[in-house]
Amino acid sequence: MTAVAFDLPRLRAMDEDAWTALQAAWHRRLFFYVKRCVGDHQTAEDLVQEVFLGAVRGIDGYDPAFTPEQFLFGIAHNRVVDHLRRRRAAKVAPALGGGGDDDGAGSRVWLESAVPDDAPAPAAAVVAGEDEARRWRALGEILRAFVGELWAAGEFDKLMTLEYLFVLGGRNKAAAERFGFADEKHVAGVKFRALERLRSLARLRDPNHSLFHGLWQPGAP
Repeated sequence: MTAVAFDLPRLRAMDEDAWTALQAAWHRRLFFYVKRCVGDHQTAEDLVQEVFLGAVRGIDGYDPAFTPEQFLFGIAHNRVVDHLRRRRAAKVAPALGGGGDDDGAGSRVWLESAVPDDAPAPAAAVVAGEDEARRWRALGEILRAFVGELWAAGEFDKLMTLEYLFVLGGRNKAAAERFGFADEKHVAGVKFRALERLRSLARLRDPNHSLFHGLWQPGAP
């Protein structure tokens, strides 16, 4: 089914039948993946359509070394992450009193309707939102620092390998073959050293362990 539903030459030629077959073959799996992440049926449908639009835009740059599944689910993952970030921002903003001219009334309505009876008090919900935003900012700074180090050192092969492993979910053995490493143990070493460096940067960014709750510790996943 996959080979028939991912006819790369026809997809790149924007053949309508090829794209229809692709959607028919992959829509169900993508939908249930996205639905598990976002919860809402209609939102999941909308995001899956964005996945296929992203596939149309990105098909010319598709690398056949990756599987169709990695290509499509990689796009799906990015769309889900973008959606969840927007949703968090939309929830935090009114709680902080940042919108409209209703003198705070809108914020109170939002808090009363958004927080269940057994949830933390509104003030705690606001703090939790701020903490989440701080974690995202800290993670962004850590990743920028790490990528900057590899870039400055000219270790582009490691950058590509780590992107393949962590972003696209590639396997060690496939990474070794793709990027010319001696064997998958060598790739495992690259991954291990990268994780240790990320933990080291996390310790520097979070010395009081208030953001990542143990992620910095040796042996953490």
